[in-house]
Amino acid sequence: MNNGIDYTIFDKEYFSVQDLLSQEPFDIFISSYNNSDRVTTVFDKLNAKKKIWVVLPEYDFRDDEIPRGNNVFYNNTLVFENEYILQFFEEFKIVNELKNGKACIDLTGFSRAHVVFFFRYLREIGIRKISAIYTDPLAYIKNERTAFSIGHIDKPRQISLCEGLHNSDTSNDYLIIGSGYDYKLISYVASSKEKAKKIQVFGFPSLKPHMYQENILQAIRAREAIGGHNFIHDRNTLFAPANDPFVTAQVLKEFIDRVNQREIITNLYLSPLSTKAQTLGFILYYIWECIDKPVSIILPVISKYSRETTKGISKIWRYQVFLPPE
Repeated sequence: MNNGIDYTIFDKEYFSVQDLLSQEPFDIFISSYNNSDRVTTVFDKLNAKKKIWVVLPEYDFRDDEIPRGNNVFYNNTLVFENEYILQFFEEFKIVNELKNGKACIDLTGFSRAHVVFFFRYLREIGIRKISAIYTDPLAYIKNERTAFSIGHIDKPRQISLCEGLHNSDTSNDYLIIGSGYDYKLISYVASSKEKAKKIQVFGFPSLKPHMYQENILQAIRAREAIGGHNFIHDRNTLFAPANDPFVTAQVLKEFIDRVNQREIITNLYLSPLSTKAQTLGFILYYIWECIDKPVSIILPVISKYSRETTKGISKIWRYQVFLPPE
């Protein structure tokens, strides 16, 4: 699982809301609608020749609550993320625009599962370059008690196109979890791989200084599923900036390479449950290094998400994402 790439050389920058109008325009911009200012404000102010809203059924909007216009994709049937994204591509037929134009996707409003499949599918259809945006909030509306997933949670499963070719030997299995605020999700995932060695990736530095403490206060509630004692320890804890997908991918790479040098990992499971920026880091690592290996991305199935979980807008990040050739 070692291709020599250094993810930290990928380009990223941040800017303010006031800077949005002065940015060079994109040919196509795709965002997932919810009630958050950090989603709707960016959509309204970003320069783009074509803007498309993708409305996820997990937000449970009524027809009269979603944006109007031709460039809105909405199907209120609750389906897995791969089916929904494939329906979107079938309806809007944007592959050539993504390949030949200057394209951008806003990660902020999408679910983690949709982010994972979206980028994995981009690689599948031959997209080599795309910009991604993620907007930091000033705070979460109820601090560490903010509810992100509010519907039924089903057992974790492999994300389509991220299913590994797994070994029957499970003697050195690893599960790496990007641990965010939602301790119930952490518990679900950790409990699904009881025999695997469990590693957590925490967002540090966090989006805001107070958020790291909030994160730990919530994540520690999953300590029994993770392993009980030594919840945060050098042996089982990694850190990567909460808003940097490229450092996240590099941290994963370096850790996994070190483990494999000592003893080959029999099966590896990746579960990004933190910010969408870190989720992007997980899927980038998977795309560049893990396809056709005994590695899977697994996530719980969530039937409903909160439409608004944050207050305010801090930094708006743009990441220049490169994907490998087929």
